[in-house]
Formats: sequence, structure tokens, C-alpha cells
Amino acid sequence: MNEYTNEMLKELQSKTLDEKIAISLTRILEFAKHFENKVYVSYSGGKDSTVLLDLVRKVLPNVNVVFSNTGLEYPEIQQMARKNNAKIVYPEMGFHKVITKYGYPIISKEVSKAIYYARKIREREREREYSCYRKMLLGKYPERKQYLNVEKNCLECDKMMMGLDEVGKKTKSAFNKEKWLPIARDMPFLVSHYCCDVMKKRPIHKYEKSSSMYGYIGTLTSESRLRKQAWLKHGCNAFDGSKISSQPLSFWTEQDILEYIQRYNLEICSVYGNVVEKYGELRLTGVQRTGCIYCGFGCHLDKESRYLKLKETHPDKYNYCINGGQWIDNPFYVPGLSLEPDEWGWINWNPKQIWSPSKDGLGLGRVFDMINEVYGENFIVYK
Repeated sequence: MNEYTNEMLKELQSKTLDEKIAISLTRILEFAKHFENKVYVSYSGGKDSTVLLDLVRKVLPNVNVVFSNTGLEYPEIQQMARKNNAKIVYPEMGFHKVITKYGYPIISKEVSKAIYYARKIREREREREYSCYRKMLLGKYPERKQYLNVEKNCLECDKMMMGLDEVGKKTKSAFNKEKWLPIARDMPFLVSHYCCDVMKKRPIHKYEKSSSMYGYIGTLTSESRLRKQAWLKHGCNAFDGSKISSQPLSFWTEQDILEYIQRYNLEICSVYGNVVEKYGELRLTGVQRTGCIYCGFGCHLDKESRYLKLKETHPDKYNYCINGGQWIDNPFYVPGLSLEPDEWGWINWNPKQIWSPSKDGLGLGRVFDMINEVYGENFIVYK
């Protein structure tokens, strides 16, 4: 039986900030003790990461700090990393090249991953490995009891079984993504989840391998389903497996982060503005998120458009992000590829030309226009 449950997570999230601080400090020390203090803070320069660094330094004042400089952050974020004496590591490939080679990051990491692999099937020997993604996009991912006999080499086999009701109570998996089928099947641009792997994870993994250290990461389960699933698997600390790390803030909420900043007068990146109370909740007067400023993940859910805010604060970066782009020959085009629906109803994605970044910019405006034509004029607000 799994040691970590949804009920346990809810109970932790309901605790007071003082209680959460105490629990987080315990998790931090447990992780450090397990790895004989061979630990570091993976620092993004964002508010969550800054709270994490402050907590870790309370018990490990000389902890190493590492910042992956992707070139996609606000300049002020990079300044925060230098101010906190972070060791700076760099990716081997720039964002322009990542998009050109792999594709644009849109909607969410899960959706982009499904689209990337669903389009990837070209030969029968790849079908078993990637067919689950097509089923997701077609809304035909099976119920749990059907899934128990699916081939073991399906990449999503474990994810499929997480978060589901008892056998027979659902006819579809929660991982179905049929809403995004028009993007996957019809839109002439590459889509991928690889930007984070190439730009952030690989430089950090390279540092871990060379230093034999393991990282603290300032992520919250409330931010995404994938992060919640990770907590349900190993809690705050993953001591073994392929992704050894500690997320001691996992059970914190956005309000906890802002309360901590306000209570301890913690310096955060200037682009956030100040922490103020409005309508009974704490909020920021500046940008609500930092991260990679060009990233399309979650932009359709923004209450305040990240791109309009970018246009206001950093117009040169907005122009590079939204403008530019060009039509190029599709490197994955296959002459004569069948356009007939397969057994599930999938039609191969095979345009002769695709939209791609140019020397003048990333061309995200054109990508958003294509998406908005299908999902509504203001689905993604950027202009």
C-alpha cells in the first residue's frame, strides 16, 4: 500500500505556516543526513525558490546554490542568482534551436509530450511504444481494468494507473487529451516538451554527475498534476530511483509562499513587485510568475496575460518572442504517407511546410493565432 495518499497531502496543506516550516526543515535535514551533506539548492531565482533557499540556509548555512542560466529568464532573475552567490551552469543549446529542432512548448508539458510522440509514429516497430499518446488525443485511453494487459513498453503505463477510481468506475482515463486533437493533427508547427529538459534539466544533471551532489527543488504539488503524482509516489524526498531530489515545499500553497515572504520581509526578485493583501488574499503587484518568459505552458489559463505584462516591462523581449518566424520545409515530411484514419481514427500529421522561428524572432504570435482560430479569439491573449 502506498505510504502517501491524497488525504495525507490535503492534511499537510491545511496546516498552519509555522507547522509547515517545521515539517519542511525536518525534510531538509533528513535529505542532507541521508546524503552526508552532499546537497545543493537548485535555484531558479523565483519566489518559491527564494523561500526554499532561505529555509535551507537556516539549517545548512553553507549549502551550494546552482542556477541554470537558460537565457530565457527576466534579467532581474539572473541578478538574483548572482546576488545569492549561485554557481551558474548553461545549456548546450539555445531556445531558438530547441524550438527549431523539437517544437514549441504549448498548453502544458503533458499535452506537448503527447502531441510530440503521437506524431512520431512512422514505422510499425514504434507503434507499441507511442500509440498510447494517440489514444490520449483521440479520447480513447482505456479504463483501468482494460489497461492491465497493455504492453509493458508503453511509456505511460504507470501514469495511466495513478489517480484513477476503483476498477470499472471510469470508462476513460483522466489522461485523455482529445480537446487538443486539432493541434496535434492539423496545425503546421512542431510541438514538444523538450525545452525544459534541454535548457534546465540537462545542465543541472551534468552538475550533479560531476559534483556527486543531490538537489533541493522549490516546487509545489498545487502547480501541476505531474508534481502531485511525484509526491504521491515518494513524498517530499526521493532517496532512490532515477530522479533523486528533495521538494520540501511540496505541500505548501501559493498563499503560504507569499505569507512567508511578507512575514520575514524576504527579498524577492523586483519583477514580482510587492506582496499585498487584496480581497482577503495575498497577491503580488508585479508579475505573478517568472520562469521562462517565452514559455507557452499554461498561458491559456493566465488571469493576466504574461505576454502583455512582458510587452509592458520588457518590450524588446516581447517583440522577439511574438514576432519573427518563417515557413520552412518540414524535415519530417514523408511523401506518400497515408492520410487515411487508422484503427483508432488517427490521421497522420504530415504537412509539407511548417512554421518555425527565424533570425528575427520566435514567431509565437503566429502559433497563438492558429490556436485561437480553433479555441476562440481570446483563448491565448498576447496582443
